[in-house]
Amino acid sequence: MGLTHFFKGFKLLTAPGVRLWVIIPLLLNLILFVGLTLYAIQQFEGLMDWLLGYLPDWLSFIAWFFRLLFGLLLAVCYAYTFTLVGNLMASPFYGLLANAVYIKLSPDQDETPLTFKTASVIAWQAFRREVQKLGYFIPRLVSVLVLCLILSFIPLVNFVVPAIAFAWGAWSLALQYLDYPADVNGVNFKTVRQRAGSNKGLSFTFGSIALLGSTVPLLNLLAMPAAVAGATSLWVQHFKESS
Repeated sequence: MGLTHFFKGFKLLTAPGVRLWVIIPLLLNLILFVGLTLYAIQQFEGLMDWLLGYLPDWLSFIAWFFRLLFGLLLAVCYAYTFTLVGNLMASPFYGLLANAVYIKLSPDQDETPLTFKTASVIAWQAFRREVQKLGYFIPRLVSVLVLCLILSFIPLVNFVVPAIAFAWGAWSLALQYLDYPADVNGVNFKTVRQRAGSNKGLSFTFGSIALLGSTVPLLNLLAMPAAVAGATSLWVQHFKESS
């Protein structure tokens, strides 16, 4: 079900009245994508050089395993970091995007054009809320990264590191994107977490596909606005009337 809403998000991006709020964040994400990709590659190679420098020559054959392990971990961290920073930069437009999609999916909503004043209020509220959410995400992200770093040096246990990182990324992205339509409805972030927690399977499925989309180069540029639109569809059908 979460997968269905994610792909529905791509279709919603082309709807009249929605396209406008996709173009600007797409350009912002393109600039961010190039910069972060180059930085991630540089950091990965530096990390591998440092790690392999501690291995004796006779263990050099396991270099491929470390590259795979850290590559998977870095891919998840890269995807989440890209999404976190990208959402902060584009949050005013994502708030307007969620509002436009919500109107399209809610027949009882008035489709009169936004005034500059109304659009400014929605955009500012989305940005302010995005900053506030960082207070929830960043401490937990740091804790997960520290845990993964420690576990990565424990034989056998280190196999679960990518899974832990992926699970956290999927859950946090579900909350991240569901919060946009929730904000449109005047629902606070605490309530968003409660409603997502009451339907963990649906939330985690949506967050997982959003995270996977964020790891694919170039696709991730459209995956973020598509996730906003898809989460709005998910909210309207499954979370709007939750108690």
